[in-house]
Amino acid sequence: MKILRTVLLAVSLWGCMLSAAAGDGGRGARLEFEVAEHDFGDIRQKGGDVSFEFRYTNKGDAPLVITRIVTSCSCTKADYGKRPVAPGQSGVVKITYEPGKKELGVFYKAVQVFTNDPAGRQVIVIKGRAVK
Repeated sequence: MKILRTVLLAVSLWGCMLSAAAGDGGRGARLEFEVAEHDFGDIRQKGGDVSFEFRYTNKGDAPLVITRIVTSCSCTKADYGKRPVAPGQSGVVKITYEPGKKELGVFYKAVQVFTNDPAGRQVIVIKGRAVK
């Protein structure tokens, strides 16, 4: 009986420690985009580049740093601030699509945004249709 009580106490303490560790997950930087997807609709293939600014806020309690951005195609470019964004402050990731580099038709481009947010990366998307 004494062994059973000791085992139950140990399991309970272990569960409390796990719960406390999970509760610390709210600390640090936290990236939150206003929107995660933008539809350009129909754009002219020879009409020049199109851009959209994805606005975001640092909802965490530590400075947010975008460490890198990876686009899914050489026809897509990303521009972003390299300085840390303080808690409660906002920034912009500008995505530019170059329709002249691709064929006519529907496009869907994913952009991976890597930061110091404990959640890791976030994906934003641009889409539309290139027409003549």
